[in-house]
Amino acid sequence: MNWSYFKATVNVLKKTIRLSVLSFIVTTNIAFANDLYLESVSLSDAIQRTLANNPQLTAFEYKQKRLGGELVTAELKPEYNFGVELENFAGTGDVSGLSDAELTLSISSVVELGDKVNSRKFYVNAQKQAIAVEERIQTLDILGEVTTRYIDVLTLQQVMRVNENAEKLARETYQTVSKKVRIGSAPSSEQKRAEAALATARLKTLTISKQLDASVRKLAIMWGEQSPKFSRVSGDLFAFPKTISLEYIMAQLSQSPHLLAYAEQSRVQQAQLQLINTQSKANITWSAGIKRLEGSNDTTLVAGVSVPLFTSDRNRGNYQSQKAKLSEVEQQQKAAERVLYSQLAMFYAAQEEARLTVEALQTNIIPPQEEALALVQKAYSDGRFSYLELVSVQKELIDMQYALIFAASDVHKQSVAIEALSGIPLISSSNTASQLSSFSEN
Repeated sequence: MNWSYFKATVNVLKKTIRLSVLSFIVTTNIAFANDLYLESVSLSDAIQRTLANNPQLTAFEYKQKRLGGELVTAELKPEYNFGVELENFAGTGDVSGLSDAELTLSISSVVELGDKVNSRKFYVNAQKQAIAVEERIQTLDILGEVTTRYIDVLTLQQVMRVNENAEKLARETYQTVSKKVRIGSAPSSEQKRAEAALATARLKTLTISKQLDASVRKLAIMWGEQSPKFSRVSGDLFAFPKTISLEYIMAQLSQSPHLLAYAEQSRVQQAQLQLINTQSKANITWSAGIKRLEGSNDTTLVAGVSVPLFTSDRNRGNYQSQKAKLSEVEQQQKAAERVLYSQLAMFYAAQEEARLTVEALQTNIIPPQEEALALVQKAYSDGRFSYLELVSVQKELIDMQYALIFAASDVHKQSVAIEALSGIPLISSSNTASQLSSFSEN
């Protein structure tokens, strides 16, 4: 048997197995990396990721735990104390030793009057409710921020689409002008102008691409991704949230977390006033025990009670201070209501104006402008219109398309502002989010 041939065959098999394993590992890693990378992110995905990975919201969990610990302490009743007292010993003369010593063993505690335990519990629970409202406000602010950043990305994607069309239009115009220059029906200066216009359109495409990348990063950082795992968002910029009347929004404003925050502050102040009232009622300190009289070899019982005097007078200043603070919070709530009404009316008017702008541009302005451009392009090719007239109509159409995009974006952003102030779900609701996230290439 040829052992050298056998060894060579074994070595070849080993190398083949190693290469197969290495190829499998590389292929698996590539597939795994592709699975981690998402081409697009919907609004619902962005909201869920942000709420699950936001340290600002996680902090409220620890605030509630802290107050939970305070509640456990507030529920505690007064402790019992054990005392030992030795008298009349180690003195001089007849009391120089322990023959006349008196030993007292006692237990003591405090009887709380004025329902202090429930007052302490009520105060801590009021703080827990206030924290819950603060968390809701913070959640709405975070939802508003992530939705705004999502809309910015969606807007820039639409702007990129329009600018790509503008670059295509500039390229076609340059080709048309170049053809006219070759046959001598247009001056060479027009070709240079068309060439500069094409270069400008290309530069703008690159600039928007950089802005889009920055917006994607800004959105991804909301859930802690410094290197985004997606390149675009899915959505239809022209799928607007449902229309809700201003009257309905104003009628529901009492449930706005911004106003509920003042209500909870008032509740905390009222609980603190109640706590001060209970503290104004003196506690009774009692003690009871047994005393050993060594001199007479007798044993006796001892008991005592003590009550502090003029306790209510000591808390009078603190009560007046907290009472004034409660009145201050109530006035702040009234002022906040007026500001809130004014801001909501302003945001609602801006949203309606943006909706009207979108409708007018889509229905009455852009379609005839597109028809006008087609006519002017044909007329320019026939030599009946100048290059300046052609470029002017092109710019007007592109400007209108940009105006349509920004008006649609403004509709969503005003809805975000209304939702953040009123607490009424407009953008972040599941139906609207799924509607907005249904991608459209139109």
